[in-house]
Amino acid sequence: MPGMHHIGLSTLDFEGTIEFYTKKLGWKIAFQDILEPKQGGRIKHVFLDSGGGCYFAFMCPERVPGVPEEYATDINSAQNLPGAFYHFAMAVESLEALNKRREELVAQGIEVTPVINHNWARSIYFRDPNGLLLEYCATVRELTAEDRELKHQSQDSFGALKPEELVWVRKIMDGPRRAPAPQLA
Repeated sequence: MPGMHHIGLSTLDFEGTIEFYTKKLGWKIAFQDILEPKQGGRIKHVFLDSGGGCYFAFMCPERVPGVPEEYATDINSAQNLPGAFYHFAMAVESLEALNKRREELVAQGIEVTPVINHNWARSIYFRDPNGLLLEYCATVRELTAEDRELKHQSQDSFGALKPEELVWVRKIMDGPRRAPAPQLA
């Protein structure tokens, strides 16, 4: 059975988003169109090929009645959640491929975490121009029946990091934050 086809997201910077995903990540544009809602305005729409038959689709509204001109496109800050709750992980086939991908991203000038050990997988994290938290992840061992049990699972995620690396990782993971809503009297 096929997996996920696409993830639908929003941007207020259509060209910058396309540039990041095509130039920095090496993805290809698969399809673009302009949607014209009956109520007015237009929506630029692009599908970017992330590999393996999965696409990231971005919509960019322009003067569409009822859609704000400005809003948080990173999802987490819009919901006033911690920066890592909503994130998108792309698979890589091995730890070697993960390390290579990290080197490529750093060479592109992208702030990327060190490789994080999740026990069963290894990951790197970074943000796109919309503030979305992205991850490349490699599964490093077979998952077992014990792994599927809901219980505290030991993860060495941050224990092996140096203090200065931990500050940097937290900066990337926490991402943009919105001010708390004002308290009403």
